[in-house]
Amino acid sequence: NQIATLSQQFMSAKMKPVKMKLDNDPKKPPFLNISREGQGEAISLLHGWGMNSAVFKPLSAALSHEYAVSRVDLPGYGMSDWFHSGEVYEDLWARQLDLMSEQIPDSSLMAWSMGGLYAMKLVNRYPDRYKRLILVASNPCFVQRDDWSSAVESWVFTGFADDFIDNWPATIRRFLGLQMHGVDDVRNRIRMIAKLLVDGGAPNPDALRFGLELLLNEDAREELRQLKVPVMVILGNRDKLVPISLATELSQINPRIRVECLAHSAHAPFLSHLEDFAGLIREFVKPSPPR
Repeated sequence: NQIATLSQQFMSAKMKPVKMKLDNDPKKPPFLNISREGQGEAISLLHGWGMNSAVFKPLSAALSHEYAVSRVDLPGYGMSDWFHSGEVYEDLWARQLDLMSEQIPDSSLMAWSMGGLYAMKLVNRYPDRYKRLILVASNPCFVQRDDWSSAVESWVFTGFADDFIDNWPATIRRFLGLQMHGVDDVRNRIRMIAKLLVDGGAPNPDALRFGLELLLNEDAREELRQLKVPVMVILGNRDKLVPISLATELSQINPRIRVECLAHSAHAPFLSHLEDFAGLIREFVKPSPPR
């Protein structure tokens, strides 16, 4: 079908060389990079496709006075190891989840965009460890299907992937510009966050390819339906990747889900509307009482 064809085209594409962390020694367990900051109620942050955990540095700084914040580089992103090539999709998916469950501390999970697909799996597997879930601009099924219109067409992601192949740093800056349009001092803020991301490490090309397959093929609506922990979904009403119409669909999939829509925000509300966003986090995940 069309999605499979587009995915195969990207899988066979060659990326320009960029500075990145190489595959780990096969005799050693893969390294998952987790940056920790602050004390208090534990919350772990999972980023989206093509990014790394440095994108959460401004949010972490805002929360770390009240929370023990863990910023996680997904496997193959930032400073985290990727797995050796040759494994099938299902095995790679399972190995990543095993690695993350071993190393991400017991906490509430906040997951942005593609990171939500990882987080839903982890919470359903370990509801006693990951006691709350916040999904940010994340869709259980990112691509339109016959029975699912609250998503984008597959070419949106494959076009974005082509830009990553051509020039990852420039694509990061352009993406941030789209998400932070209208924000005060926007140029300086984009420059600062783009530098944080570049310093945080470029993604492994094979991890990008796997992530694209995940975005194109994964349908986690049943995962969302099965969630038993408290869930809050934060959407932006200007998001071009996750339509605001998803808010209505979510209540039908799981009526226990709390949905918040931030006016004038796009796909990265924790960057464009940091104070409002942090306020929602504090309300949903209560800080530890002062000692």
